[in-house]
Amino acid sequence: MTRFRTGRLGRLASLGGLATRLAGGALSSAGTRITAGRDAAAEALHRKTAQRLLDTLGHMKGLPMKVGQLLSFMDGVVPAQYQSIYGDLLSRLQVRVEPLPWDDVRAVLERELGRPVEDAFARVDPEPIAAASIGQVHRGALADGREVAIKIQYPGIAEAVRSDLKNAGAIVSTMSAITPIENRQMAGDFLARVAEELDYRREAQNQEEFRRRWRGDPRVAIPAICGELSRERVLVSELMEGEPFAALVATPDPARRSAVGDVLFTFVFRSLLEHGIFNADPHPGNYLFGPGDRVVFLDFGCVQRYDDDSRAAFTRLIRAILEGRREDALWRVVADSMQFPSAVSKTLREIIEEYLLFCFEPAIAPQPYRYTRAYTSRLSELTMQMKLKIFKNLLRIGWKEPKRAGLVMLSRILFGMNSLLASLEAEGDWRRRLTEACDAA
Repeated sequence: MTRFRTGRLGRLASLGGLATRLAGGALSSAGTRITAGRDAAAEALHRKTAQRLLDTLGHMKGLPMKVGQLLSFMDGVVPAQYQSIYGDLLSRLQVRVEPLPWDDVRAVLERELGRPVEDAFARVDPEPIAAASIGQVHRGALADGREVAIKIQYPGIAEAVRSDLKNAGAIVSTMSAITPIENRQMAGDFLARVAEELDYRREAQNQEEFRRRWRGDPRVAIPAICGELSRERVLVSELMEGEPFAALVATPDPARRSAVGDVLFTFVFRSLLEHGIFNADPHPGNYLFGPGDRVVFLDFGCVQRYDDDSRAAFTRLIRAILEGRREDALWRVVADSMQFPSAVSKTLREIIEEYLLFCFEPAIAPQPYRYTRAYTSRLSELTMQMKLKIFKNLLRIGWKEPKRAGLVMLSRILFGMNSLLASLEAEGDWRRRLTEACDAA
C-alpha cells in the first residue's frame, strides 16, 4: 500500500497545506520579534520553516523532496546567514527519511523479479539503510555470500513523479513563496531531469560506464552492478560502505578534507572533458568517504552527456582562461565555445568575461587556493545578477536559449561541486588539476 499521495491534486494540496502552516508560523512570530529582536525572531522562523519542510517534503517523496535536498547543501539558494539551519535539518533528506514499511517495497521487488525474495537472495534486511526521493535501499546477501545494496522504487512513485512534473511550476512557485529561495531557475532546472531516474536499467548502464572509465584510479570507488537481478524498478549492486559527508566535514584533519576535495574536483573535470559524461546530481548523500581520500560515488540515475564537439569547446575555453587570454582574445573563444550570437555588445561581453573569470577564480588565483563559503555565496550572488543582465541583453537581439546542449546542467554540476568543496574548505592546486584534465581530453 502506497503511504504517500500520488495524484496531482492531492500532492498539490500537500504543498498548499505546507504554505498555509508556514504562513501561520510567520504571523505567530510577530510577538517574538517585539521582545527578542528581529534577528532572533528570523532565526526561529527559519528553523521552524526548515523543520516543516523536512516533515512535509520527506513524506511526499518525488520532486518536492528533491527541492529539499537542493536547499540543504547549495550555498546561495537561501540567505547565507540561515544556510546552516536548512543544511542541518534538510541534510536528513539526503540519506534517510520516512522509509516505507518492508511489506510495501517487498511487493515491488517480487513483482519486478517475478519470484519470491527468498529465491533471489540469501538474505534481505527489512530495515532500510537509506531512503531517498524515489526509492529506498536495503542491505542483502546473495547465495554466494556477496553483500549487496538493493535499491527498490517506492510503489506509486512513478505516478507521483508524473503528477509532480505537471505541478512543477506550482512546486517552484510555492517553494519560492514560503522559503527564501533566491534562484527560481536553479530549482526549475533541478526538477526537469528527475523523470529519467525512474528507469533503474538506465542507471545501471550509467553506473557500469563510470565504473569502467574510472577503474584505474584507487581513490574512486563505484559499486559493480548485479545485472541478473536489476530491473526497471530494482537496482542491485555491490555493497560499499564509508562515512557520510557530514562526518567528513566535521573531521579535524584539513589535509584529509583537501585530499577528498581533490578527488571530487578531478572526478568532475576528467569525467566532463575526457569522457563527456557526468553525474548531474552532486548532492552530499551520493557520496561515502574513507579510508583516507577514497570516495565512493553512488546514484547515477541523472547523467548529463556531452558530444565530442562540446567537450572540445569546453576544453578550449578553459585553456584560454588558464592561459590568461582576456578581452577580445578571450571573447573569440567564449563565443565559439558557448555559441553566442555575433551581435553581442562590448558591454555584455565584459559582463560575461567578468562572470567566467570569477567562476574559475579557484584555478586562476595564486595556488594553492582554499575554497570558502564566502566564495560560493559570492558566486551565487553574481550568478543571479549575471543571468538577469545576460538574459535581458540577449533577448533584445532575439537570442532566446543556449545553442550548446547541456549548458544549464553544466552550470548546476559546477555549482554543486563548488558547494561541496566550500563545505570541506578544500585547498589545492586547482590550476594543475584543470590543466591535467584539459591535457587528457
